[in-house]
Amino acid sequence: MNLRSTASRQFSLLRYEGVRRLFWATLISSAGTWLAFVALALDVYGRTHSSVWVGALFVTETLPIALLGFLCGPLLDRLPRRSLMIGADLFRVAVFVALVFAPSAWAILALAMLAGVAAGLFTPAVYAGLPNLVEERDLAGANGLFQTATSATMIVGPLGGGAIVLTVGPHSAYLFNAASFVVSALLIAGIRPSGLQSVTAASRGYLRDLLDGAAAVFRSRPLLTVFISWNVAMVGIAAMNTAEVELVKRDFGAGDLGYGVFMAATGLGVLIGALSARAVFARIAFATAYALGFALLALGMGLVALLPPFALAVAILLIAGAGNGLLLTANAMLVQQGASDDLRGRSFMLIMSANALVLTVASLGAGVLTDQNGARFVWALAAAATVLAGLIGVLLARPLASPGRAMASDSAPEPLPELSTESPLNL
Repeated sequence: MNLRSTASRQFSLLRYEGVRRLFWATLISSAGTWLAFVALALDVYGRTHSSVWVGALFVTETLPIALLGFLCGPLLDRLPRRSLMIGADLFRVAVFVALVFAPSAWAILALAMLAGVAAGLFTPAVYAGLPNLVEERDLAGANGLFQTATSATMIVGPLGGGAIVLTVGPHSAYLFNAASFVVSALLIAGIRPSGLQSVTAASRGYLRDLLDGAAAVFRSRPLLTVFISWNVAMVGIAAMNTAEVELVKRDFGAGDLGYGVFMAATGLGVLIGALSARAVFARIAFATAYALGFALLALGMGLVALLPPFALAVAILLIAGAGNGLLLTANAMLVQQGASDDLRGRSFMLIMSANALVLTVASLGAGVLTDQNGARFVWALAAAATVLAGLIGVLLARPLASPGRAMASDSAPEPLPELSTESPLNL
C-alpha cells in the first residue's frame, strides 16, 4: 500500500463531521503551538544564552502535565471532555497574549507553565475522545490521520517560527498561536458532547478513582508496554530537545532559521512514519515493528551527534522522525484500545504525567550536561537511552501481535490478532 493510497484512505474519514471538526482544530492549534514552541526556545536562549534555561523552559511546560495526571486524571472521565477542551483553548489564548508583554526569562517560564496546565488537559482529552467519533475498524486510520496532522504542523510550524523570530521577533508568533486557539475552541464547540464521550464515569471517591486509573495501566500489557518503554525513551527525548538549540546555533552555526529547519525535518520524518505505520504493523510482528521505531529514532540521534554537514544532518533527522512517527501511532492505539472509555482519560493522563515527570528531571540534567560537555555529547547520550528504551519495549511487546486490538483486562495478556491488509484503512 503506497503512501498516496494510505493518505487518501485516512482523509476519507473527514466525511464524519466530528472527526472533521476535531481534525481542523488539532491542525490549526498544533501549527500555532509548534510555531510558538520555536519562538519560546529562541526567546529564552536569546535572553540567557544558556541551555540550562532552555531545559528549564521545557520543565515549566511539562511539569504541570506531570502533576495534573497524578492529581486530576479522573476529571477527564467524570467531566464533559468537550467543555474541558474548550476551556483549555481559551485559557491558552490569554497566556499567549500575556507572553507578548513578558519582561524577562522568568516571566516567560511562568507563563509557559500555565500553558502547560491547559495542554495537560487538552491533549489526553483529544485522544481519549477520538475512539467515540469513529467505528473500531476506523480507529487505526483516525489515529494516523491525527498523527499526520500533528506531523505536518511540525514541519510548517518550526519553519515559520524560525523565520518569524529572525525577521520580526517572537511576539508575532505568540499572537498567532493565541489566534489558533480561538479557532480551535470554535470548531470543538460544534461537536456533540456525546461524540467525544460515550459515558461519564461515576466517582467511587477521589482516591479510588485515581487507583482505578493506575490499575488499568498496570494490569493491561499494552498500557504497561507504553508506560515503561516510553518513560525510558523520555530521557533521550529530553536530552535531544534541550541540547538542540545549542547544537544548531553553536555546533552547526545555522542560526535561528536553521533551528526551525532542524525541527521541520524531524516533523517530516514523523509524517512519513505515521503514514507508514499501519502498513508496517500489517506486514511484520508488532514487537519487531516497535523495535524498528526505536532503532530508527536512536540511529538518527547517534548519527547527528557525529556532526556531519548540516544538510546531511537534516536528512538524517528524517530517519529519527520516521521512527518517532511509528512509535507515536503505536502508543496511541495501545492506550486507546487497552482501556475502556470510562477509564481511558485517566489512563492517558497517568501515562502522560509519568512521561512529563521523567522529561522534567531529564531536561534539567541535560541542560547542565550540555553547558558542561557540549550538545554533541548529550545527543550521543540520547541515542543510548533510546536504545535501552527499545530493548525494554521489545521485551514487553513480544506477546502483542498487533496494536489493533489491545486488551483491557485483569488477566494475563493474550496474543492479539494480526491486522488484515484488506482493512479499508492502512497507515
